[in-house]
Amino acid sequence: MKEQIRTIPIHRSLARPQLIMGCERVLFLMLCMVVTLLAGPGGIMSKNLVNVFLGGAFFFIGRAVLSRMAKADPMMSGVFKRSVRYRPEYPASGTAGFRNTPKPRRW
Repeated sequence: MKEQIRTIPIHRSLARPQLIMGCERVLFLMLCMVVTLLAGPGGIMSKNLVNVFLGGAFFFIGRAVLSRMAKADPMMSGVFKRSVRYRPEYPASGTAGFRNTPKPRRW
């Protein structure tokens, strides 16, 4: 009798990035919040149509930029945040540990 290898299916929905309208979820919601604040109280409620058109233009341009970012890398904002956080730990040099090599003592 041959033993079967146990396999556990990983569902696609658990490994897929969370996107809204082709953009990263957090960045898209931040864009919507900024556009709502620009066009809502500053635009429609104060009868300022310039802010309404500015908010609409900002939304469409921002969504296009965010969707291009998500096509390049769906987790780009997370990668950027980690690279900023790790920057002091990894010096930008061609050889690993070049600056940390001890200098020989001269007597």
